[in-house]
Amino acid sequence: MTAVSRRLARSVGSAALLVFLLAAPAAAQNAIAQAGLFVTVPNPLTSDGFKRIENRVRAAREKPDRVPGTIVFDFNPNDRDAATTDYGSCYNLAKFIASLHDTKTVGYVHHKVSGHTVLPVLACQQIVVGPQGAVGEVAPGDQPLNETEANAYAAVALGDRPQYHAVARKMFDPAVRLRKGKKNGAAWYFDLSNRAKAEKDGVSVTDTAALPSAPDGRVGLFGADALRELGLSQGRADSRQDLLEQYGIGSSALREDPLDGRAPVAFHYVLHGQVDGGVKEAVVRLAREVVRQKGNVLFLQLECAGGDLQAARDLAEELRKIQAVRGDDGLLVVAFIPDRAPDTAAVIALGCAEIVMSKRTDAKSVGEDAAPEAEFGDFDTPVGKAIGPNVEFWVASLRELAEAQGYPQILVDGMLKKDIEIVRVHKKDRSVRRLMTDAEFQEDKAKGAAAEWVFEASVKPKGQYLKLTASKAEELGLARFTVDTRDPAEVYAKYGISDSSKVKEAAPAWLDKFADFLKIPAVTVLLVVIGFTGLILELKVPGTTVPGIVAALCFIMVFWAHTQFSGQVAVLAGLLFVLGLVLILLEVFVLPGFGAAGVSGIALMLAALALATVGAADGTIEWSRFGAKMAQYMIAMLGSVGLALALARYLPNIPYANRLMLVPPGDKPGAESEPSALPGAAQAAELLGAVGTSVTVLRPAGSVRIGDQFVDVVTDGSYIPAGARVQVIEVEGTRIVVKEV
Repeated sequence: MTAVSRRLARSVGSAALLVFLLAAPAAAQNAIAQAGLFVTVPNPLTSDGFKRIENRVRAAREKPDRVPGTIVFDFNPNDRDAATTDYGSCYNLAKFIASLHDTKTVGYVHHKVSGHTVLPVLACQQIVVGPQGAVGEVAPGDQPLNETEANAYAAVALGDRPQYHAVARKMFDPAVRLRKGKKNGAAWYFDLSNRAKAEKDGVSVTDTAALPSAPDGRVGLFGADALRELGLSQGRADSRQDLLEQYGIGSSALREDPLDGRAPVAFHYVLHGQVDGGVKEAVVRLAREVVRQKGNVLFLQLECAGGDLQAARDLAEELRKIQAVRGDDGLLVVAFIPDRAPDTAAVIALGCAEIVMSKRTDAKSVGEDAAPEAEFGDFDTPVGKAIGPNVEFWVASLRELAEAQGYPQILVDGMLKKDIEIVRVHKKDRSVRRLMTDAEFQEDKAKGAAAEWVFEASVKPKGQYLKLTASKAEELGLARFTVDTRDPAEVYAKYGISDSSKVKEAAPAWLDKFADFLKIPAVTVLLVVIGFTGLILELKVPGTTVPGIVAALCFIMVFWAHTQFSGQVAVLAGLLFVLGLVLILLEVFVLPGFGAAGVSGIALMLAALALATVGAADGTIEWSRFGAKMAQYMIAMLGSVGLALALARYLPNIPYANRLMLVPPGDKPGAESEPSALPGAAQAAELLGAVGTSVTVLRPAGSVRIGDQFVDVVTDGSYIPAGARVQVIEVEGTRIVVKEV
């Protein structure tokens, strides 16, 4: 292709783009988008940053089913000015962008871009500028570029656009006197200092006045308006979303690649059964464990349905947040739907970065009569029961999720509302296709000749909820890919993993395995049997406490595992803490001495605190943290005991502070009290070995008659009925222990 033909092609392309920009739809979220890629160029650009960009673009172009027709490079990450002094990395990126001949490359500049970052901007086929966008000031006027660097701006960045070579040179050479002429009827920019050479090359000079945007004697910095006047900018976009609307790219392209060009390290997990709070926590723990094991792709196979819709929405939000992390901890979650994704499964899928659905061509091979495609969305039951009058709330919630993930929001409306009709339309010039309600289409149609949209087909009629087959979901931009069978290996291949053996099965945490184990019917029956046996023993043999503790633990495990709180660490920790607290209170106020109840209570409270702080420990590091927390709480407990003893010993001797405690009558605060025998201790000691009769039932405390005296006693742990013959076997102060004889 000659330079003239290339320029002509670019001019036609630019003109078509301008027409397209004017006709861009206002709601790209519902646009039926073309495949595109949005790449954020890091600032400053380094060799590692370039390598990640190169790997990501190459990986996207190697996907045969979804080759991006347009690649947008955002040169202002985080809406900040960008400037790179490293010429090498910018040169490599510019050369790479220039090599993408079969793909439309767009540079998006919405703040100032200077330094050598200008080089890859100029290498893009088209430049779209925001209101605050500016390009120039490659180098200060007193630090000119060397000849190699200067030539790169002409040969690499603007190789087939020689009419702008002088503009590029003005960005780093203040000596350039930029002027505008014409060549072959088109605008041509030249250096007035080289006027003779320009005229020799066929440039007609009609005006020698300096351009307002490029005064002589200064390095050029061209703002949004100046770039459009020069012809370097082909459009304006106030935001990323606005840019995608103009180019007909789906909002899903805005999602950053969590792999950052890294080779995929994939895990696979099948989600079964109903969704509840425990399932939500289990999947979140599993995703974090995948990241901990250096995984960056999680294929989440959805074979779940029903349950708690709010738990599913919370899980989708957690997955979205996990995927928002960049760098080495980035994770791409792909939802694979082999059969159906109704209600809760559909909500979870919306929280994943991409959705893959099966056409189920292998269904007959496994004995099924029919082989319909996998289906997305079936909210008949939730809308009638769980959602009920809160339809608008759920529509808003799921629309927010769909918007964040780049899925068509109007499809959410159709899945939850029977009374709307959704149609597919296109612009009269067929530049854009989108979805809208029939009411919106009729409103546009009423404009007559001024109508913008042309009807294509009905997507959802009134009177029923929207359900999408795999093919329809892919066509409407909900599913990224479809595969023929239900074999996950086909999904792996779509993401560049040809060897399915390299995909590891993600294992749930020990706490989730424990909850599943407790749900086994035989285990549940066994726990109930042990629980009731413990209760019976505690009633028959009062004071033993151990059977009662075991019974309480058994019932806690059963209730925790079989309710909606199954697998939730916080709930289990709370139950154990309450049980431990009750045991300690029993030890203090009911059971004398310090025995199994007190020890068990302290142990349960410590375990609950550590569990609540650390979570479900899994792996060496987590168990180490769990042990460290246990040690921390034990040290705190010992410290509290020491502090209590110190206060009891020294508080009576501290002025003013001694008023915080009651002083026995006759004692003086601060005075050393002489040891005295406990009142009644001497008389109690005389009863050692004495025999008497129980007046009341001893379980274990009660009253005994010894001679003419009525004495309060406790048993050695056994149950003694009233009227039994007993003997005093132990005396501690006024505490008298008896046994039946």
